[in-house]
Amino acid sequence: MVQEAGRSNPSADVNQLHGLTYRLMLEYKKRYYESKVDAFLSRMSLADIPSETRRRLKREMVTPLEANGVEYANFMEEASRRVSQTFQVVSGNIAELCAEGELNRVGLRENVHYKRKIERTDIVVYFPNFQNQRGRHRVEVKNVKLRERGTRGLAFDGDSMFGFFDSPSEFTQSNVEVIDAQCLSTRGYCYLPPSTLDQMQYRGNRFRPNTRFAQDVLYFTQNGHLP
Repeated sequence: MVQEAGRSNPSADVNQLHGLTYRLMLEYKKRYYESKVDAFLSRMSLADIPSETRRRLKREMVTPLEANGVEYANFMEEASRRVSQTFQVVSGNIAELCAEGELNRVGLRENVHYKRKIERTDIVVYFPNFQNQRGRHRVEVKNVKLRERGTRGLAFDGDSMFGFFDSPSEFTQSNVEVIDAQCLSTRGYCYLPPSTLDQMQYRGNRFRPNTRFAQDVLYFTQNGHLP
């Protein structure tokens, strides 16, 4: 989906790419629901008229079913639970893939300059590379909401944080102070969309637009620290 979104707008920045991919995911979600409804309706006879149709629809819609060894109360529960679980996982993966795409855009490569999903964090970047590492920097990748686990994850598993945070109000004075202090201790930064950064009431010293993330990481692989 990330690649498909990128092909639709090759000049999109990382935030535009994330938005395009997210909308594409919603479209695929819609298509899935439509396919479930089409499959359901295909079992109904076109000859059925009002009262009988209502009775059959009700009976069919509340009939328990089993899918992949799991029992569901009805087809609606199966469809909604499957999509809900998938949606949550894919949504997080989109953020990580967009961040990784930025690194690839400036010439950095997985298993050479960085690794994903190791040491309890999302991305670990190496100076000058993995084979000859003399330094490393851990990056926690978040999607659109900060929430408590965002600051908690940074405190334990990250040196910098990269995200597509869309709610400036989440960056309260206390959250900004916590993130500032943590990033200062790790010589990292909190990277977020320029539009969110511009609307934040409290502006920390360790906050940067996520559009400069890739260049900063490239600098790290060359110098051993962020600029």
